[in-house]
Amino acid sequence: MNYIDLNRVQTLLVEKNLDGLLALSPENFEYVSAVSGFPVTMWRRGGPASALISASGRTGFVIPETAHAAVRRANPRATLASYPLWIERVDVEEMAAQMPIEERIALATAGRLHTRPETYDPRRVDDLLGEMFHQFGLAQKRVGVDMEFVPAADMARLRELLPDVAFVNASSLIRELRLIKTGAEIEILRRGVAITERGITGALVGLDERTLAADLRTRFIEACSAAARQQRELGFQSAATGVHLGPLLWDKIDPTRAARRGDIVQFDSSVQIRGYKTDIGRTFTFGPASDAQRRIQDALLAGFAAGLERLRPGERFCDLFFAVQDAVRAAGFPSYARGHVGHSIGSDVDGEEWPWFSATETRILEPGMVVAFEVPYYVNGVGGFQNEDDLLITESGHESFNTLPLALGEV
Repeated sequence: MNYIDLNRVQTLLVEKNLDGLLALSPENFEYVSAVSGFPVTMWRRGGPASALISASGRTGFVIPETAHAAVRRANPRATLASYPLWIERVDVEEMAAQMPIEERIALATAGRLHTRPETYDPRRVDDLLGEMFHQFGLAQKRVGVDMEFVPAADMARLRELLPDVAFVNASSLIRELRLIKTGAEIEILRRGVAITERGITGALVGLDERTLAADLRTRFIEACSAAARQQRELGFQSAATGVHLGPLLWDKIDPTRAARRGDIVQFDSSVQIRGYKTDIGRTFTFGPASDAQRRIQDALLAGFAAGLERLRPGERFCDLFFAVQDAVRAAGFPSYARGHVGHSIGSDVDGEEWPWFSATETRILEPGMVVAFEVPYYVNGVGGFQNEDDLLITESGHESFNTLPLALGEV
């Protein structure tokens, strides 16, 4: 399964006058390879998990030996160069079980050097990457790199390793690539939203006057994990949610305050599956809503409905922003002001990606984009309100991945 569209990569490389693309961040490596670079990516350095694409469409990966089989399955035509880690692996699968285990291991490791690097050998990684540049004919070419990620020391090392390569910041090119999702990416996000919603509904089970915001966060994670197990979502990685419980927000919150009747319960939630992160929000009340709570939510949903009308191909991101803002203001809150009302989502480090539904973003909506559209409000003394869906832009409009109602839910 591949996430990336190589034809789009080649087209964008030609448009940007680049001969190749080198992806070094953990997120971009997984985007290109469809495989996590863990464990070497946990240090977030440039090099130990590298993806190289030439303008001709040739792909190559410098990877730890532990990832070799998985990268090969996902990229059968790619060039792979792997190196040893500190992790010792011995294969005795094909040997007779009757043979003593000591003998099987001795046979399996015959001829092997019985030493390993402390973590990995950066010089070996550099050698493999340099060889791949020469093999791809890129050693004297213009190559884009995700420089918004690469540590300065690693960028200096790359330039020393390949002095004749003109390295160019290609972070914007990668953002452009990731903006239009492939079918595999869309399906991952769709499944992720279903699990996120299960987390929200599961977190509310048992809500009473002893429940803390910390309880809701823990129950959310537990419910998402249970849903992932039930659905056999083997790519499930994590779940997290922000929770506002009660009328006070952020620095004014008392973490030991339990829920009270009339409280707002607001979720801003995400799960991560195979590197892809959802971003949805819902708002509830513990018991009947107050007049103030209903009036705020009604205005926000008026803004949400106005934004949905603009959520179709050919519309500008900024026009949706102004539609939302104008509708909330017209519904009784003329001071309502947000920097943005949503964004693209995907596999970036925090899931929130460019472009934003803001006053200044003139980008046009296109089919294949997956966006988080949100109309929140945070009113200290009343509570936090979050209304957020994840939606696919289709040829004729949009499709929401969400099923939970946006109306203020009473628990």
